[in-house]
Amino acid sequence: MNICIIGSGNISMNIGLALKKSSFNINKICSRNELTGLKLAEKLDSNFSKEIIIPKNTDLVILGVPDDQISKISKEIKCKAIIHTSGTRNINILKNCSENYGVVWPIQTFTKQEVNFKDIPICIEANSKKFEILLKSLFLNLSENVFEMNIQNRKIIHLSAVFSCNFINHLFYISKNILNDKKIDFSILKPIIYETTNKAFRYSIRENQTGPAKRKDFKTIEKHLGILSKAKKKKYINIYKSMTDSIIATYENKL
Repeated sequence: MNICIIGSGNISMNIGLALKKSSFNINKICSRNELTGLKLAEKLDSNFSKEIIIPKNTDLVILGVPDDQISKISKEIKCKAIIHTSGTRNINILKNCSENYGVVWPIQTFTKQEVNFKDIPICIEANSKKFEILLKSLFLNLSENVFEMNIQNRKIIHLSAVFSCNFINHLFYISKNILNDKKIDFSILKPIIYETTNKAFRYSIRENQTGPAKRKDFKTIEKHLGILSKAKKKKYINIYKSMTDSIIATYENKL
């Protein structure tokens, strides 16, 4: 199968590398970012162009661009089959590109570091059963967990992932920032972070909750707020208060 990838960001890179390792031919990288596009094309032994020029022998186009660019870029494309990689966009956004269109959305956070696709859940949806079967067969080469998932459920999963991934990473950033003021290495929190994550999949998340908010230890809470205020971290005070209020409300059965 010959695959053309449009985009050269993190998701395009990771999907491209995974497909290449599974012996699929990436025949073209199209990217307006010449620097990252050329680098990705070199990694994938592929051709490159800044313009969207899809080779005639292309069997599948993967539109791996930011969500807000899918609609605009898709207007330039006519091909045999096409998918986007968004968790929040409808497949119908691609209906004018091809008779075969759909979505392949890996539930993972992608950065410049290569990931192992084997255990990553991949959600697929297609405009026909035939194309859905083809997509499932193709991406089972990358992951053992390929699921048919409609747009409504993908949006719910995406929302949950923002809480459990994006927001959590930002809380890591805040934690590191607070420690940096006293020149304390963030790695001191590594065991507690690992333990918290592991317990989330072994025991009841509700029962796992600990800390001053769970105990309603208001003296400690006030001390923490005082530290943030004195350290000129007032921008974190509202986050601390919101999280504290949510935890207290949860264990008063208000949520």
